[in-house]
Amino acid sequence: MADLTLQQIVLRFFAFVLIVGVHGAVVAATACALGDQGPRYDGRLKLSPLAHIDLLGLASGVLFGVGWIKPVAIDAKALRIGRIGLVVIVATAAIAVLGFAVVLQLLRPLLLPFLSDTPSTLTFGLIETIGQLGIWFALINLFPVPPLTGSHLLAAFIPAAGELMRRYHIYFALALTALAVTGLITRMLEPAYRTVAEIILRG
Repeated sequence: MADLTLQQIVLRFFAFVLIVGVHGAVVAATACALGDQGPRYDGRLKLSPLAHIDLLGLASGVLFGVGWIKPVAIDAKALRIGRIGLVVIVATAAIAVLGFAVVLQLLRPLLLPFLSDTPSTLTFGLIETIGQLGIWFALINLFPVPPLTGSHLLAAFIPAAGELMRRYHIYFALALTALAVTGLITRMLEPAYRTVAEIILRG
C-alpha cells in the first residue's frame, strides 16, 4: 500500500468514496428491511457517500487499504429476526461491495469502446481500483472490531459492547489507523484477498 503516486491516490480516493456510498446504503437499507427504521431517520438510507464517509476511515482506506464508514446506529431489538439480524446486515453489506466490483468488471468491456483514449484509461484504472479496494474493504469490515461494520457482530453476541463502542469510537478508530499504518492487517488478509481477487478480478 506504500509508495503511491498522485494518480493512484486520486483513483483510490474516488474508488473509496464510491465503495463507501454502496456499503453505507446497503447497511442502512438492510437494517430498515429487517425492521429498524432508525437509519432512515438518521439520514443514512441513501447512496450519497457524504452520508456515510468517516474522514479518518477515508484517509486510512485510501493510504493503507484499511477503511470504514461512519457507524450506522442499529437497534437490534427492532430487528424482526433479533440479533441474528446484525449478522445478516454485516454479511449483506460485504456481499454488496463485492457485487458492485463484479458488476463494474462486467460492464467494463461494454463501456470502454465508447470512450476516447484518456477517459478510457481513467475509467479502466478506476474500475480496477474499485475492484481491488472493494475486496479489501469487504474482507476487513467483516472483523468484529470497532469502528468497522463488523463491530455489529460483536454487539450481536455481547450486547453491552454496543455502548462501549459508541462511547470510545474515536479511540478505536485511531488505534485501527495506527495498526493499518504498520501493514499488519493487509499482510494477514493477503491470502484471502488473493483468493477472492482470483474470482472477481479474473486473476
